Order: sequence, then C-alpha cells, then structure tokens
Amino acid sequence: MRRLRPPRRRRPIARPAAPLTLSPDWQLWIADNLLAGAPLDELLSTLLRHGVPRPEIDAQLGVIRSSPAFLAAQRHLRAARRLDLVARLHQQLDATRSLPRAVERVSGLDAEGFFDRYYATNTPVVLTDVVTAWPAFGRWTPAYLKERFGDVEVMAAFGRESDPDYDLHTPALSRPVRFGDFVDRVLAAGESNDLYLVANNRNSDRDGLRALFDDVTLPDGWLDPARLQGSTAFWFGPGGTVTPMHHDTSNILFGNLYGQKRFLLVAPWDTALLQSTRGVYSLVDPEKPDLERFPGFARATVREVVLSPGEMLFIPVGWWHHVRALSLSINLAFTNFVRDNAFDWFRPGER
Repeated sequence: MRRLRPPRRRRPIARPAAPLTLSPDWQLWIADNLLAGAPLDELLSTLLRHGVPRPEIDAQLGVIRSSPAFLAAQRHLRAARRLDLVARLHQQLDATRSLPRAVERVSGLDAEGFFDRYYATNTPVVLTDVVTAWPAFGRWTPAYLKERFGDVEVMAAFGRESDPDYDLHTPALSRPVRFGDFVDRVLAAGESNDLYLVANNRNSDRDGLRALFDDVTLPDGWLDPARLQGSTAFWFGPGGTVTPMHHDTSNILFGNLYGQKRFLLVAPWDTALLQSTRGVYSLVDPEKPDLERFPGFARATVREVVLSPGEMLFIPVGWWHHVRALSLSINLAFTNFVRDNAFDWFRPGER
C-alpha cells in the first residue's frame, strides 16, 4: 500500500506593496530636499499633511535614494559645493578691501604692469591716459564723423524700445543706413534707447570705416595691430541707450571718446547673478532690481564707474556689466590682446 505524501507546503503569497502614486512633481520635490539636506522629519511631516500614506513615503524614499540618477546628482552636488566655497572665498576677501565698490583709476602703466596687475588678476581698471594719446580724442564728434564718413553705409539697430529683448534681438532690429543720416537721427532723438549703432553691428570691420583707425594709437605691447579686423567694436548713439546686464567671454578694452557712459559691474564670483541667467544675460536690472524675485542680488557688490571723455575701462572676462549712456556717446573697444584672450568661460543657460 502506497503512503500518501503530505501536500507540498506552498510559500506564502507576498503582501502587495503600497502603490507608488506620488506625482513626478512630488518626486522631484523629495529629491530636491534630500539633496539640499532638509531634515527628514520635516519631509515626512509635509508629505503626511498632504495625505500621503506612511508606507508609500517609505517606499518612495527608498526608490529615490537608491536611484542611479540620485546617486550621480549627489556626486555632482559635492563638486558644485566645493566650487561654491572657492567663489565665497573670493567674495569674502574682496569685501575686505578699503573701498570694495571702487574701481581704480591709473595712468602711466606699461604693458607688463597692465597684464600682471589687472589682466592676470581679473581686475577692472580705468586707464586715464590711453585714449587721450589718440588723434581721435577731441576730433571725433558727431559733426566730424558725419563729414568724414557720412556716405558710408552702416548697420544700426532701430525700434529697440518696442522690444523687451532688444539687445538679444539686435540682428533682427538692424538695418542699413547712411552714417550721415544716422548722425542726424541721433542728434534729433534727444534721450532715447530706440536707435543705436552697437558692437554686434560689426561696423568697425566695414571698409568704409577702416580709416577710423588712422586716428587711433594702440598702446605699445598691449594689442596686436594685425588682428584689428574682427576684434574691435564701434558704438555711436544718443544719451539714454542701455545695454542690459551681461558678461562677455573675453577681456575688453573699452575706450570712451565723446560723452559719458556709466557702467555697473559685478564680479563673476558674486554668485547672486548666476540664479537669474539667460545665455550671457542676467534677468536682474541693477538700476531697479526686483529683490522679491531675485533676493540674492541684495548681497551683490556692485561697482559703479562713470567714464568721461578720454578714459578707457578694462572689463575683465566674466565680469557682469550694465551700461547706460548718460549723454550722446562715441566709443571704440578692442579684444585683440597680445596675451591669450580665448577662454572656455561658461555661458549660463547653454551648458
């Protein structure tokens, strides 16, 4: 007689886990707070108040914490915090200066002194005796430019006041015009931001304006005369023109020949502006900052420089600057330094 085998014991069926129903927005909120170091009890309290069951919270926390994307984010966050410490060190040291909001004005610099003291240290400076040595100084007036170059066709931006992103849209707002006619329109405009001949119009590269450089004496050992083409910029416009806060990806020597321009400068290590970027532009208007929207800007160190005729401003790579013409102005700027001026300086919003 065969013995009956007892029935094989079956493994108990696992109890199904609570469904993970938190929305992507809540999942992102949890991950953001975990990365920011928010206290766990505060996260739990907030989720419970919003009706999330505790088993679901525990399950979701486990999923997020073990996610490869979250682990990678933690590594990148550690690296970013180290770099932020470097930026904060520069800010704190800069604040110890006797005049932390001032920009030095100097004369008598030779090439070595300029490159070692300002170029290599990423320090802005106003040079008071460079432009004054040019034949253009005292010669370049609206009347002179009209008489000498009046028949030259230039590109100029019009209708800027109707476009809130006028500087970003310079190519679309620009059209050809006789330089003499443009001079007349600027003189008739009074104070206006509506028309402007700007760097992005590339007028200094036009054959008809090449003679401008006959009136310019380059400082010895600073700039490469063989690279004037493509490395210079010419500005002409009425008082009231504004270039919004932005940074450039190279060093610039900005010469002021006629009128006055005011610069508001913020150092690249002042990270308040990094929270409000679009491309190389900042969304902050430093003349009337919206501190509710951008509260960090209240801590920014803003340096103000008013350039008078005959003065030149060195704008170091990466420095944020906002520019307002206080009167009709004529300017010429250079980037063709004999030292390296090609930097992989980041472009906010692009990487």
